[in-house]
Amino acid sequence: MFLRVGLLVASVVLMVTGLWAGVVRIGWALPAGGLASLHGPMMVAAFFGSLISLERAVGLGKAWTYIGPTLMTIGGLAFLFHADLRWIMLIMLAGGAFYVAIAAYIYKLQPADFTFAMGLGAVALFIGDIFWTLGSAPQIISLWWMAFIVFIVTGERLELSRFLPKPKLAIDAIVVVILVGLLGLLILPWQLDLGARIVGLSFALQAIWLLRYDIAWLNARHREGVHKFMGISLLGGYIWLLLGGLWLMLAHLPPAGPGYDAPLHAVFVGFTFAMVYGHAPVIFPAVLRLKIRFHKLMYNPLWVMHIALVARILGDIYGSTPLRMWGGLFNGLSAVIYFTVAMLVTLFGPEGTEDSGQ
Repeated sequence: MFLRVGLLVASVVLMVTGLWAGVVRIGWALPAGGLASLHGPMMVAAFFGSLISLERAVGLGKAWTYIGPTLMTIGGLAFLFHADLRWIMLIMLAGGAFYVAIAAYIYKLQPADFTFAMGLGAVALFIGDIFWTLGSAPQIISLWWMAFIVFIVTGERLELSRFLPKPKLAIDAIVVVILVGLLGLLILPWQLDLGARIVGLSFALQAIWLLRYDIAWLNARHREGVHKFMGISLLGGYIWLLLGGLWLMLAHLPPAGPGYDAPLHAVFVGFTFAMVYGHAPVIFPAVLRLKIRFHKLMYNPLWVMHIALVARILGDIYGSTPLRMWGGLFNGLSAVIYFTVAMLVTLFGPEGTEDSGQ
């Protein structure tokens, strides 16, 4: 219990620190202690890597499965103490390797399309970590790390939606689409432009599939409450994934600049944090054994995130530095506001709240 809670608290610290580094990276003159350039690894390899692998470890309940999230958390916290980057990379690699072992073990226990997709997500994180360690092109690292999140979410939604009636062809199609994305990733070192476009096509098709077949539509049709919030959060995220995928497909991914920033954050902010907000009422009770209460105030940071991301991307398109900076700032603030509201509602339970349903 103490390890589980400690790892979750540490992951929140990593999230806040990584968001702060991102705000500095986008141009705000705030103290960051040299962490601005490490914003990406802190958010993906450290925060999301440790959080998602922790969720898997809690679900399995086996001691060895905590090694992966523990190593990734240690590596992430080492960023804050300015440890030697080479050692941090090795720690992250070891944590990623254990996460792949967890995913393989889960697939062995339950061979299915959704455990296959989630397993590929774990592999994508690990390979992205390898490319990061090798100092590869930022596009290669980013696309593998994006695939980590996208494959994981697609797998999770496949699992949660598996009892909804759907043609067998639809299941076969999503597996093929994921494998197309894997093909694009594999050719990145030799055909970066083509590989990025193929990955973008895969992301866009996964988004279309999720918009068509995911159970989020049923949740969004609730009159009110946490299930409606979860459905709306997820559907908004799928739209951002579609936009990010289309951008990659049509314009590939340059090494820097607005053309890099926009599709990257469409996926890592619009899609990923919509998933975080929507799944938090499920993930945190599972990890903490604590019911998270819901309040309609939790919609506010969700809207802030969407509006701020639109501003950021418009800033990319029209070359407006103020729009990019303010959009980036409020993207970070929306996450802090969301978790602050969730914590206060859960602890003090004002009238109008409801249990998460877990």
